[in-house]
Amino acid sequence: PFSMQLSQLSGSGGGSSSISSSPGGAMGGTTSPPVGAGTPGAVPATQAGGVPATVKTLPMSQRIQLQREPWFHGVISRREAEQLLLQDGDFLVRESYGSAGQYVLTGMQNNTKKHLLLVDPEGVVRTKSRTFDNVSHLINYHRDNELPIVSAESALVLRNPVIRRNVR
Repeated sequence: PFSMQLSQLSGSGGGSSSISSSPGGAMGGTTSPPVGAGTPGAVPATQAGGVPATVKTLPMSQRIQLQREPWFHGVISRREAEQLLLQDGDFLVRESYGSAGQYVLTGMQNNTKKHLLLVDPEGVVRTKSRTFDNVSHLINYHRDNELPIVSAESALVLRNPVIRRNVR
C-alpha cells in the first residue's frame, strides 16, 4: 500500500504528528510513527508549531509553477487560510507565514481544519515512499486518484480547491 509521511501542524500551534496516504479512501488507514521517530521521509519539527528551523527554497521554476495554480494563495496566515475553508473537502496551498520556503496544505475534513507541511528541509516535495516533481504534482496526484491524506484523527480528501481571488 502507498504510504505518505508529512508533518501535521496542530490546530493550537503545539507539536506535530505524521500522516499517511492510502488508496481506497478509507478513514482508518495506517498511522505512521510520530515525526522525528526516525521514519524516512519525515519532516522534522524543530520550532514551535512544528515548522522546521530551515527549509531549502524550492527552485524558481517550481515556485513559478505553483503561483500559476488557482488553489495557491501565496503567503497568508493560518487563520486567514482557515477562514476560507467552508466545507469538508475544501483545500488550498499557502506559503508558511512564519517559515519562508515552506509550503502548507490547508484543508477541512469532518469539520476539522488541518495544516500539512509539503516540503522537507532539503527542499524536496516528498512522501514517505516517493518524491514528487513539485507541489502541484503531489496535490494533483492525490486529487486525481482520490487518495485521502490520512492522519490518526481523520482523512483529508482533496475535493474542492479554494480559488484565490485574483485568478484570471
